Amino acid sequence: MTQQAVKKDLGAAALELENLALRASEQMPSGSDRKPERWADICRNCRRRLEEDLLRMAVVGTIKSGKSTFINSLFSGDYLKRGAGVITSIVTRVRRSDQLKAVVYFKSWDEINNEIGQALSLFPFAGWRSSSEPFDIRNPSDRRDLGQALAGLESGYFVSRDSRSVSSVLLDSYLQGYDKVAGIISDQTETLHYSGRDFYEHQGFAGNQELAVYLKDLELFINYGNMAENIEIADCQGSDSPNPLHLAMIQDYLHKSDLIIYLISSRTGIRQADFKFMSMIKHMGAMGNVLFVVNCDLNEHENLDDLQRVAGGVGRDLGLLTDSPAIYTFSSLYALFSDISEILPEKDSARLKQWRGDKALAEFSQKEKNRFEADFNNLITDQRYMLLLKNQLQRMETVCSDFEQWLVLNRRALSSDANGTDELIGEIRQQQKKTEKIRSMINSTFDGACRQLKKELKTNADRFFDTRHGQVVPAVVDFIRNYHIAPDAYRTILSENGLSDTLLVVFRDFKENLDLYMAEQINPRIFGFVTENEHYIFEYLESICRPYESMIQEPLADLAKNNRPREQITGTDTTEQTLAVSLDGVKKAGGIHMPNAAATLDYTRGIQTEAFMKLGFFRMVQGVRQLVKRGQVAGTADFSALETGVARIKRETETKVVFHFKNYRENLKFQYLFKLIDALAGEMSQWLVQRFETYATDLTRIREISNSSQEEKKKSMTETDEMIAELDRIKGRIESMKKSLAPRGLAGTGAGTGHEAQQSMTRR
Repeated sequence: MTQQAVKKDLGAAALELENLALRASEQMPSGSDRKPERWADICRNCRRRLEEDLLRMAVVGTIKSGKSTFINSLFSGDYLKRGAGVITSIVTRVRRSDQLKAVVYFKSWDEINNEIGQALSLFPFAGWRSSSEPFDIRNPSDRRDLGQALAGLESGYFVSRDSRSVSSVLLDSYLQGYDKVAGIISDQTETLHYSGRDFYEHQGFAGNQELAVYLKDLELFINYGNMAENIEIADCQGSDSPNPLHLAMIQDYLHKSDLIIYLISSRTGIRQADFKFMSMIKHMGAMGNVLFVVNCDLNEHENLDDLQRVAGGVGRDLGLLTDSPAIYTFSSLYALFSDISEILPEKDSARLKQWRGDKALAEFSQKEKNRFEADFNNLITDQRYMLLLKNQLQRMETVCSDFEQWLVLNRRALSSDANGTDELIGEIRQQQKKTEKIRSMINSTFDGACRQLKKELKTNADRFFDTRHGQVVPAVVDFIRNYHIAPDAYRTILSENGLSDTLLVVFRDFKENLDLYMAEQINPRIFGFVTENEHYIFEYLESICRPYESMIQEPLADLAKNNRPREQITGTDTTEQTLAVSLDGVKKAGGIHMPNAAATLDYTRGIQTEAFMKLGFFRMVQGVRQLVKRGQVAGTADFSALETGVARIKRETETKVVFHFKNYRENLKFQYLFKLIDALAGEMSQWLVQRFETYATDLTRIREISNSSQEEKKKSMTETDEMIAELDRIKGRIESMKKSLAPRGLAGTGAGTGHEAQQSMTRR
């Protein structure tokens, strides 16, 4: 039975069990007993979880490594714009659906103006606006003033790290695209939907940086290909994008991804940008989730030997970063063209024909693509999806077991006379005493465990973010203190624009370099720390549950033995049941999210242009003038004053960064880690305690059932027997589904079998 077949069958079984529980609630003489309704709710939640749960796959790599082409090849069509812009691109999410549709999400006016405001805090001169009110791009005068100011800036302001500065591109893009989107955007997040023939209209936004800057999200639904509907594939920005915010967006998606596909171009092999990005993934603790694809440009390789030489070099380089990497070497463009060969333009048809002419290369590429698809389906569909299905199967087994005990209790009460009822009530009271002790022990143990965990994680977080010996703050402080400006880079701006404007250009460059350092070096360490502690929390609490599971089975077995003949008990042995709680499921159900990666870049709040001016920069200028009067060379004096101003900027930034990470640490502890502890402990303890639901019985209700008329008893007995038979049938279906979920190994050969990825997926 395939995974999709199991999902469909499990959903149907959950619906049948839900209806059976509702029938019991309506027809059985249950009085105030609400347990059947609660079981129906569990079944309903199971069906919703099966439909809503997404398996997320991130496609990453450097700019021009072929990420969009790769995703297009998975869906056998040209759906994503290939070669889109890189400055303001966003994460594009793609899913299989029964309808071809694109949903474009726009930022609100507040989000746009806040982003512009951050960029304007680095503007190189004051007095450029005709208004003192906060900047609002909707005001014609603000747009006019900003346009004139940008036009009047010297070229030095637009260049940072040998490329256009992020802030200048951002401001210019917002101005250029305003007229085209002003009628769409509002104070809320607005969306545009493109379906059918209009689907490709979305590419006008994704591939145009003047419009993409206004986008918050982009989601594509594609009605073709063999991809399962519960898999979301993300086309991420280039890992070497100059914008640190892009890197932060990628990191956020990587943290919640089940699988990462890293593309490496065969034209270049592994570059320095690849090593930096893969090192970042490793620091995040996500390297075990990665499959590597050497994306071939078949025009670049004379023969198969040349391609395999490049692939071999990639394998050796990857071996420095991870053991047994799973590597696949094929051409995404060849795969795409092969799938849509009948509708290719003449030029592309000629390229495909040329590639097919080299049979060795073409066959090798196709074989590797087939191997990748087999392993991909095993990891993302079979193993990860299998965990989801097993989790929900376990919940259904528990409902069946508890439901059965409830039904046999009712049946025994219906078949008992007064003496038999007294005996049954006595047995239940004895079991209640046992279970209440265990219940009290469970609650007490979890309360103590939560206190201990919070104490340990507080210590871990305080140590990790310690200002002297931690893994984050001292590194940032060292970066700030060791940052130096190159004299020649600012001499022209200094002589033409003056000290105050030059200081702001220096601060802009300093901030952009610090932002990039935060994104590349600090965020991965934080994500790695969080991932490690997430797993520690889960394993700690899970270890507490195990001893209680065996304690619970004893009274359950006693009740089953006393209330139903052994030969009549069918379905799964409850002693084999396992903890049906997942880390991802608890986070999703509780809406628990760690601070996003961009939060570490908020350290500049409060470090505004005006603040620097108030620190005495104008007084420094006066000091420079006095030096000039004494006969010192003006250029030397100006640069000396500039260095003094930079030192002041660095000291102020260091203070703000230390304060910022103190706040970030407390937010991470109380708003994420501690909430996660409480949510997981609550879910696990509830999972254990709910096994005693059968004993939480109103004994007065048992007496009322026994005192019913013979006619009522006969009718209820018939209904109970019918429901027990129906329940046995559902349990048999669940057992068959459970047996069909047997894990398989990877099909990988040659460059690596990806066992690390396989194990990591299983842990999740």
